[in-house]
Amino acid sequence: MIIKKDFDIIQNYFEDNSGVIGAHAEFAAVAESEEDIPPFLTEMAEKKIPVTIAGALTGNTASGLSFGGAVLSLERLNAIGNVRIIDDKTAEITVQAGARVQDIKDKSYAEGWMYPPDPTEKNAAIGGNIATNASGGRGFKFGVTRDYVKGLKVIFTDGSSARVERGKYFADNEGKIYFDTDRGKKEIILPKYYLPSIKNAAGYYNYPNADLIDVFIGSDGTLCVTVEAVLKLIPHFKEVFGGIIFFDSRQKAYDFVNKVKDIAKNRQKDSVDPMSLEYFDKNALLLIGNDYPVIPENVEAGIMFEQDIYEDNFDILMEKWVEVIESSGVDTEKVWFASNMKEQEEFRIFRHRIPERVNEKVKKNKIPKVGTDFAVPEGKLSEIVDFCDKEFEAAGLFNLTFGHIGENHLHANIIASNQEEYKKTRDMYARIAQKAVELGGTVSAEHGIGKLKHIFLEKMVGKEGFAEMAKFKKSIDNANILGLDNIFPKQYLE
Repeated sequence: MIIKKDFDIIQNYFEDNSGVIGAHAEFAAVAESEEDIPPFLTEMAEKKIPVTIAGALTGNTASGLSFGGAVLSLERLNAIGNVRIIDDKTAEITVQAGARVQDIKDKSYAEGWMYPPDPTEKNAAIGGNIATNASGGRGFKFGVTRDYVKGLKVIFTDGSSARVERGKYFADNEGKIYFDTDRGKKEIILPKYYLPSIKNAAGYYNYPNADLIDVFIGSDGTLCVTVEAVLKLIPHFKEVFGGIIFFDSRQKAYDFVNKVKDIAKNRQKDSVDPMSLEYFDKNALLLIGNDYPVIPENVEAGIMFEQDIYEDNFDILMEKWVEVIESSGVDTEKVWFASNMKEQEEFRIFRHRIPERVNEKVKKNKIPKVGTDFAVPEGKLSEIVDFCDKEFEAAGLFNLTFGHIGENHLHANIIASNQEEYKKTRDMYARIAQKAVELGGTVSAEHGIGKLKHIFLEKMVGKEGFAEMAKFKKSIDNANILGLDNIFPKQYLE
């Protein structure tokens, strides 16, 4: 274990993409191996020193930022194993928590396989993705991080460790789970509150008969230290094409997406079946307009799609897409098409340029970003977007919306330039969160809650839910030192 105390050396651990300032720690501990972690945690537990786990520090909710105590950095635990083929449909790869997602993708691709989760931030560490159950643009077809985690190695604050395999430990009807560690058995009882049955990254996983591995996924560094993961891989597509379609009204964009989703739901061969359906509102497109002259004037919305191809049916699928586009009243001459992987990468850069520009504004203003992460059930998206519009108009603040429209999961970003505006944006977000919950949705579908979104999670689970979370955390982290103030306010631990 490398211990760093000089502020000039450790200050890089005090900034992420959230825009939160004021993070600090007594020291940073950089693990050189998994074996460093059990004795470190037991020492911190004995001394009651809070520990915040840090990986690549690319998060949006400040969950990796410490406010006192120690930083435990997993940056050097970045090994990526070899691809192991299970059958012609499945392979797996074992990685350490500090491995970069892009490096995992690159190694898998080199051997003809794909790690499907596709978060915007490619420099993110896989441990952070697991901590928040990240997803990204291709979730429409491929789902979320949880769907590709087959096994975890986790270390607890009492120094014990466990290898948790998917399908091995399940909660009984009372929410109890018994599981093995290297120091004997543990028993936990899941917290009790309602979570919506849609894409969700808010609160500890407590669905009926939960698999233990899913409880640790999305726990935001509060229950244990994840040091290793076994990830599921699938065959990489042979070809890909896509398009960015610009609309002169938002409703036309909605109608197009609904038509595509209706066709794709049966997942038929030689039929429209995209990996991703991404949405950009007028303000998001204006933000990057100088970078992309291809964006027409007077545009109100854009939709980006990606179609993966595994057989020799490129021309058939392209024809099917052209039919859908033309039947939606769109002139295909005005659609920006990509017909190979190189061109498709340009689309991905286009998509990622928007949050990059937002983060630049946030860092310049030194005011935390308020970015929604809501998802709502099918048929409810237009209602919450209309609600957001009214809030934005009343506030008169810079805002833009983009995201994963295929999953009814959008990111509305409201950028404040001073503390007064920031308070206004937080109040606005609280009202938006309440509306999402009223519609049967979630306040966070992929970024987690971290330290920034307690008041929004409270809309879902209430103070009683927070108390349940605190009780549950203490049953695993007996010392109450890991990830304090992540997910729920730390005063509930007192």
